[in-house]
Amino acid sequence: MGINLKEIDKKIDAFRETKEPSRILIGYKTYSKLLKEDKFLDHLTKDSNDPMIRYYQGIEIRMITEKHFFEIE
Repeated sequence: MGINLKEIDKKIDAFRETKEPSRILIGYKTYSKLLKEDKFLDHLTKDSNDPMIRYYQGIEIRMITEKHFFEIE
């Protein structure tokens, strides 16, 4: 259920063909599932000024209350 890391990477690459993504909206259950994948953790960084802000491949992550959700803006 939900989206996997391979699909996310494909969507990000496809989005980058038209413009640079500003943020990723992600459901809390999807985020939790991704945290179990080492490849996701390798590309996950924190903001130096605000430890609550995370980035994946340099794109800000915003968690939302919908369980299984993924969208690139």
